[in-house]
Formats: sequence, structure tokens, C-alpha cells
Amino acid sequence: MNARTHVILLLVFAVLGGCASHSGCSGYACKRPDSNDRELVIWWPTDMRQGIDERDHEQDYTVVPLKD
Repeated sequence: MNARTHVILLLVFAVLGGCASHSGCSGYACKRPDSNDRELVIWWPTDMRQGIDERDHEQDYTVVPLKD
């Protein structure tokens, strides 16, 4: 194998290793609720968060119950 092939293989393994080591979420992101068959979670962008909950600045979502 030549040097170019070694470099390409190293890059491929580095990219695949980075993808395989990703754990999904961390910190506050893991505590965020998900929508389900009973509730819809609405995620608000930064410029639309006024009035959601002024005491909790990390809450960037609203949970809306769905009717049966």
C-alpha cells in the first residue's frame, strides 16, 4: 500500500469511529420531553420564547395535552 491509501484508510476509520462514539444527548437535552400519543411538545425558537416561563429560561418548549 502506498502512503495515499494509508491516509484515506485512516480518514475513513476516524469518521466511522466518530459516528460510532456519539451517545445521543447530554445534559439538559436528555431531560427534554418527547411528543407521544397523549401530549404534543412544541419547541420554540429563541425569538419566540417570550412569555413561556420567565422563571425558567432553559424551558424552550410547551407541552399541550391532546384530546382522546
